[in-house]
Amino acid sequence: MLVAKVVATVRKLYAEMLKFGVVGAIGVLTDIGSSNLLWQLTGLSHTVAAIGGTCVATVTAYIGNRYWVFRERPADARRREMAMFALISLIGMVIEVGFVYVGDHVLGFHSVAAANVAKFVFGLPVAGAFRFTTSHLFVFPEAGAAGTDAAGAGADPAAVGEQEPLTESA
Repeated sequence: MLVAKVVATVRKLYAEMLKFGVVGAIGVLTDIGSSNLLWQLTGLSHTVAAIGGTCVATVTAYIGNRYWVFRERPADARRREMAMFALISLIGMVIEVGFVYVGDHVLGFHSVAAANVAKFVFGLPVAGAFRFTTSHLFVFPEAGAAGTDAAGAGADPAAVGEQEPLTESA
């Protein structure tokens, strides 16, 4: 029984991670496009333009995560969810832009290519791991987790039926 539960959990997480990756890839393309447009067409610094690109990608990612990756999760606390997503995205942005800032201001790599490498090769993987973990656990919690109702709106009835009771009898 424990092995079956572990296998089911791993399969579910794997499916979520794949979907999260697709949404993330779309977000990255959005981020690359908007960041590079800002870098090339404005007088904004690399750091400020990277923030702008991340903001555009954040809106894209929220829509993809809410309506595709985590659509089965309860949506009864939308304001809390949006606030948590914004906070987690802000922390992820600080991680990504931190790499750009260090490359530009500490290491002296001032080219657009260096900013792209810093943001997308180094910052994005670190921020992506942080975002997936926190989105899964805190932003879009499973039914019955983080104070949500086990029969909340959009909850998967099969998943709710498979949950173990919170207390065990002796």
